[in-house]
Amino acid sequence: MTNALLSAAALTPDSVVLDLAAGSGDPTLIIAEQVVRGGVIALDSSRTGLLLASTRARRLGLELRVSFVQADAHRIPLTPNCVDRVTCRCGIMFFHETGLVISEALRVLKPGGRVAFLVWGSFEQPFFDATVGVVLRLWNSARMPTQARQMFRFAAPGSLECALRTAGFANVRAEALTVARIWSGTPEELWAYQQEVSTLCHPLFDSIPSDLRSKVDAQVVASLSRFQSGGVLRVPVNVNVVAGDRPSRGTILS
Repeated sequence: MTNALLSAAALTPDSVVLDLAAGSGDPTLIIAEQVVRGGVIALDSSRTGLLLASTRARRLGLELRVSFVQADAHRIPLTPNCVDRVTCRCGIMFFHETGLVISEALRVLKPGGRVAFLVWGSFEQPFFDATVGVVLRLWNSARMPTQARQMFRFAAPGSLECALRTAGFANVRAEALTVARIWSGTPEELWAYQQEVSTLCHPLFDSIPSDLRSKVDAQVVASLSRFQSGGVLRVPVNVNVVAGDRPSRGTILS
């Protein structure tokens, strides 16, 4: 997924990149490895995630290439025309005012700079079918939380492209891809991890009756095991990658 995003971003070794919804540093730190003469600004509203990302950056010797900013993406605390790229992996769909965030990305980009967003495709795909889908099938009273459904806000073709064009981006292009979500571990570990990090689905997971829990776990593990080979799981995921350029001419108001 990260490779697909960074391919669309077309980084150069000199790029200065703003990574929105950076969380605990993925893909920020992978970007930092590539911009050897540039740098990355990791922006997130969560102090906890950024502290973890900072610790990881130090361990990897990347601390000089990454700046960590706790802020609201609706009001990016950067001057206009200051970054070459803006990236966001699986985050743009969760902002309350997506149009404002996209306009902010346009504002901070240099003329000719590029934005690249990666979002989930539809819910009907192997990864969700093997995890959340199992819960919904086995527990008849289960419902996908409203906030969790936001994950698929830009699954429809053309939806995110339209938002970029409306904000003023040029050369907007999109690609629907099926890529592997790679997990070096067991299906049991992936399922445990998914339940932990999918905070928006916690109400769904918490609603599973105790007498059904073992059956759900066993079915999810069996479903994920289909994608295991040599101690690694490669689960197909459907994503949309959308990129656009700030026009080289014209004025973007700050």
